[in-house]
Amino acid sequence: MFYEDVEIGMKAKSDLRKPITGTEIDMVCQLSGLDHPNFLNPERAKTYGFKDRVAPGAYTLACLFGLMLKHGFLADALWTGSEYLSFKTPVFPGDLLGAECEVVSKKDFKKGGGFVTYKWKVLNQDEKLIAEGINT
Repeated sequence: MFYEDVEIGMKAKSDLRKPITGTEIDMVCQLSGLDHPNFLNPERAKTYGFKDRVAPGAYTLACLFGLMLKHGFLADALWTGSEYLSFKTPVFPGDLLGAECEVVSKKDFKKGGGFVTYKWKVLNQDEKLIAEGINT
């Protein structure tokens, strides 16, 4: 999808669900340096009231981008930043994540293309809100 194809109010919802596995959490934590016990040790996470270890929020955001890329939403775009970002519910091994977006504004460049600002949500298998934000 190109900039010219995007319209304010346009909505996109991922057709796929991204399964979250313990192995993925391990790999993300090791590769990024986020090797906190709450991400890696279920017993430690339980001492903080979680039912199991949790996935890093940064991984949830990466899953949003991956799901929407596979959907074709802004597939030829670069992420320039977030105006708002909020994690509402933890992500656990075994969760299935989905994503949806809505275009809220566009700003044209003189030489073509431009910025697209969109609201987004990540939902789990029960349609519970995991995270939301506004990106450009």
